[in-house]
Amino acid sequence: MFKKLTATALAASMLTLVPVGAAEAKPKAPAGVSGTSAILFDATTGKVLWKRNPNKRMPVGSMNKVALAMVVLKRGDLGRKITIKQKYKDWVDSWGASNSHLVPGDVLTARQLLEAMLIESGSDAAYALAESYGGTGGYLGAQNKMDALAKKLGMTRTNYESFDGQPAKGDLTTAADQLKLARYAMKNKTFATIVRTVRKDITSLKGRVYPLRTQDLLLKGSGTDEDNTGYPGLFGIKTGSTGSAGGCYMFVARRKKHTVYGIVLKSTSTTTRFTDAVKMLDWAYSTKTTVTLTPAPPRIAS
Repeated sequence: MFKKLTATALAASMLTLVPVGAAEAKPKAPAGVSGTSAILFDATTGKVLWKRNPNKRMPVGSMNKVALAMVVLKRGDLGRKITIKQKYKDWVDSWGASNSHLVPGDVLTARQLLEAMLIESGSDAAYALAESYGGTGGYLGAQNKMDALAKKLGMTRTNYESFDGQPAKGDLTTAADQLKLARYAMKNKTFATIVRTVRKDITSLKGRVYPLRTQDLLLKGSGTDEDNTGYPGLFGIKTGSTGSAGGCYMFVARRKKHTVYGIVLKSTSTTTRFTDAVKMLDWAYSTKTTVTLTPAPPRIAS
């Protein structure tokens, strides 16, 4: 049964729904956001600005890779040499998952695989890292460590059953929990540097070059011919998408001396997750921003 709010409690709760820097009456919520679940948080004031079904448990696709990245970064040893196995390629082929086109038999460092996983959202790189950092349990061990991290961060409605976000029974989280993860991850300088990288070529220890390209179309210079305008002040973070998850996006930006984090889950497409984020951030900052969102064409494996 819902408890009635007192006048004082109601007034206090309404304070968390005021956009950053609002000087006059504003809409109570950003208009036109398609996501089923979302949350917007001002880290500068410590207030939730807006939320929609923030505790609804849902899959988030490749956003799971943020938790895996933090497992790797906590362990360290980023110079670790990891050999690419055929099963990593078979994994992405079987799912039609995003991948970095890593070649079986090649050898890369853990740092390079982190870049491939977070910039290109490579599930082949994620598999390699999960198996290497999962201990004797392999990728299942990595998922257990992801769950342990979630518990540590107070992500009480999160359960990781997939290291890279491919559909798995019981693999669920919430927008509110993902906000906790985003804030934790961005405190790590290595992570924060990688997720705002638009393009980077990495060279394996055997001399093969892998061109990485961000999946985040709100980063300036992303997309075809580096023509996307980007969202001012955006630091990136991570995209996610599967048939069941829809378009998902974890993001953070800084404008008007305020750092604002956002999570949007199950947008209607992989494009609208970005337009949803723009609408949310513009509402938060009381601005109106026009962005271009031209995706890059699929890269053919060499």
